[in-house]
Amino acid sequence: MQFSMKQKVFSIRQKFNITDMNGEPVYEVEGKLLSFGNKLTVRDMAGNDLVHIHQKVLSLVPKYFIEEEGKEEVELKGHITLLRPHYTLEADDGNWEIRGEFGEHEYEMFRGEELIGTVNKKWFSWGDSYVLTVVHDEDVLRAVGVMIALDCILDAEAAGRAATFAAGGAAATAAANKNSDD
Repeated sequence: MQFSMKQKVFSIRQKFNITDMNGEPVYEVEGKLLSFGNKLTVRDMAGNDLVHIHQKVLSLVPKYFIEEEGKEEVELKGHITLLRPHYTLEADDGNWEIRGEFGEHEYEMFRGEELIGTVNKKWFSWGDSYVLTVVHDEDVLRAVGVMIALDCILDAEAAGRAATFAAGGAAATAAANKNSDD
């Protein structure tokens, strides 16, 4: 099964649809407007809550909790690596390994050696766009939760890089101004 997720670029509240490959909406994702950390809910098109995703804010590595309706909450945890993004999803029914390609925003999800699915970011699109491919129907909702959490992690990393760049630029400007005053 394949799904597509495209976020709106200019939106006060995180709200977007996940569609099938024919462009038909399958799920609606909505984030809380004012919250400490990311908190999102995935609903079917009839408005039924299916998945809740929330971020553990005070953590050295990215951590998200994903809860499917009627199932136990699972934890998606990032690992500190230099070259390849790596996450684990700790679940009672078998842990998942999520392995990425550095800078390419492509991820593969495994349970042991079994491929569960892939997440690929579409380049050259207006807003964040992803394609999710899932092998087994029973893994779809959890994989959707992982895709959304990965997007939140990538957004936070991009914001951190932008803040670092802005701070570096401000420091360089201040130093240049100081030197010109001397």
